[in-house]
Amino acid sequence: MSLEYRVERQGNVTTVAPIGDVSLETVEAMREVLRSAVATHDGGRIDVDMQAVTFLDSSGIGVLVAAQRAAAARATRLMLCNPGPMVRMVLEISNLDKTLVREATDA
Repeated sequence: MSLEYRVERQGNVTTVAPIGDVSLETVEAMREVLRSAVATHDGGRIDVDMQAVTFLDSSGIGVLVAAQRAAAARATRLMLCNPGPMVRMVLEISNLDKTLVREATDA
C-alpha cells in the first residue's frame, strides 16, 4: 500500500490531496504532509481533498483530527473536502462527518 500526495497553494488556501490508502502503513507520511502544511500556513484555510483516498482507518482519522486541532491553534481552518463514499462512510460511523468535512457550499 502506498500514499502519494500533492500540495497546492493559492492565496490563503492550501490544498493537500492524498492519493491512495491512509492507513497504519502510510499514516506517517500523511502526518508529515499535514504537519508541514499547518506549520507554513497562518490563517486562511487548508483543504484536504479526499477524492482519491481509497481507504481510511482509525490511525488516519487520528491524524486528521490532530491536524485540524493544530491548524485551529494557528487560526487556520483545516477541513476535508470531496470524500468518496468509503471515506464518507467511515467519517459518518465515527461521527466526524460534521466536524471534519467541508461541504461544497461551505467555502
